[in-house]
Amino acid sequence: MMLFSRNYNFSSRSGFGLIEIVIVTAIVIVTLGAFLQAGTLSVRLLHTQKESLIATLLAQEGMEAVRAVRDESWTANIAPLVNGTTYYPAVINNKWGITTNNPGVQNGLYSRSITFAQVSRNGQDDIAPSGTVDTNTRKVTVTVSWGSKQEQLVAYITNFQEQLSLPTESKVISYEGAVTDTDIISFPSANLGDGDPAQSFTTTNAISVTRVDALLRRTTNTPSDIFAEIRTSPTGTVLGTSHIINASTIATSSAAWIEFRFSPEVALAASTNYVVRLRSTPTSAASGSGSKGSLDWVYLQTASSPYSGGVARRYIEKSGPLDTGQQLDQYDFGFKVYALQ
Repeated sequence: MMLFSRNYNFSSRSGFGLIEIVIVTAIVIVTLGAFLQAGTLSVRLLHTQKESLIATLLAQEGMEAVRAVRDESWTANIAPLVNGTTYYPAVINNKWGITTNNPGVQNGLYSRSITFAQVSRNGQDDIAPSGTVDTNTRKVTVTVSWGSKQEQLVAYITNFQEQLSLPTESKVISYEGAVTDTDIISFPSANLGDGDPAQSFTTTNAISVTRVDALLRRTTNTPSDIFAEIRTSPTGTVLGTSHIINASTIATSSAAWIEFRFSPEVALAASTNYVVRLRSTPTSAASGSGSKGSLDWVYLQTASSPYSGGVARRYIEKSGPLDTGQQLDQYDFGFKVYALQ
């Protein structure tokens, strides 16, 4: 006689959930690994693209430097350059220049150089591998290198101003006998509010001033940026304001002529006295403004003013907006005034 009857049915599905978990986990791990690899590759690609973009921008900037130097003077700046020689763009006295002195690595990674090549034209006046040498055209190659990589930009520049009948910029008024390089102006006055320096001059004919040069030397590391004004008097009406100069680019080893350009040109009447006044930002005419550093404006002192058409001044607006400063009867600062002719 059977007392108990039981039917035990052990299905094979009892261990299937664990197998599924293992398989799903493996799939997830493989998928995540693929995503991580893709992410790493994307980061590398972005880094490479960023480096290439910076190199391209540096090459474009180098080409703009060449054009800026060309526009200033083909005869003085481009014609003397030797084809095949390695040159470098550099900011010299707050403007672009082309030099054989290597300024070193740019942005901590890139080396930038410029070379020039001769250009020939065929009988149809087209640029050709051979033909008549065109002395008013140069081939320019700007090369930016980093590691094993390189970016190049090639262009042709021409002496286009030679072909145009445009007004020329000429020096019309100046005092260039200044030789004494000491600080008598306390400018930008290192936060003391000692005011501004100025030099007056007298026109002969009516002129349209495009630029004024001042003979300056930087005596501290990071002086405040500066600009120039042409006024009717030391504190009179402002007739024109120049672009701002990054004073940190002014030379320290010796004085240099610093260009202050005016756009639009400043129209001045004939036989009239005007003032070139140097300003800083922050202003040097207010104590506690945050003005920094020191510049020398090279001068000459004689028994009488060495330049008969004007006189030097300092400390303008030191005591307030109407303060015309101290007139230096025996002094004149080095300056040049350029106008369209």
